[in-house]
Amino acid sequence: MCESPTQGNGWAPTLRALLVALDEWADQGIAPPPNNYPRLEEGTLVSVDEARAAFPKIPGVRFPVALNELYLPDFGPDFGSTGGRLTKLPPIFGARYRQFVPKPDRDGLDIAGIRPVEVAAPIATVTGWNMRAVGHRPTDLCATNGSFIPFAKTRADRQANNDTRPSLEERYGNRTGFVRAVDEATRRLVKERFLLQEDADRYVQAARESDESYQTQAR
Repeated sequence: MCESPTQGNGWAPTLRALLVALDEWADQGIAPPPNNYPRLEEGTLVSVDEARAAFPKIPGVRFPVALNELYLPDFGPDFGSTGGRLTKLPPIFGARYRQFVPKPDRDGLDIAGIRPVEVAAPIATVTGWNMRAVGHRPTDLCATNGSFIPFAKTRADRQANNDTRPSLEERYGNRTGFVRAVDEATRRLVKERFLLQEDADRYVQAARESDESYQTQAR
């Protein structure tokens, strides 16, 4: 049903590292890694229109035109924030909440937040959203699925397809360059305590064994 392949951004290694950080915080008083999430004041949390303007031009990929909006429901005068008696059913929808989304970079990857190896040394644009394919209500979001939109292999392929995102060749040069990028990304994430060393080792080994498109998945 989805327009783009579903995303391959693995969260399990990040979760393992954060569980260790939580345990150290609870048992030893070691502060967890600092907060890192999109913020309005930093310009990393923006409106849908602003996010769409920042998103790269990718052939065949449509950026969402709307969010699942939230309204303040009115269930009648006898129902308040702590409960009560419902006298208006269905409720009357009043004011609409303002909603924001993470701002993407030139690759379509969220700028803020934890940037795991799949984002720090990317082979594709990975998003938290996906659109429904033609024939399946194409104007709607494809449930809670994300997208995995691979980069072109070479500069020539990218230019032929009018893709604004740098190709794998332009990013890494060759397999050795890709392995180096993964190694650097894992070292940084281990230092930041968002990745365990044993998972970092698996990522680097998987990069060494990846195919010509650097497709691999560490778990």
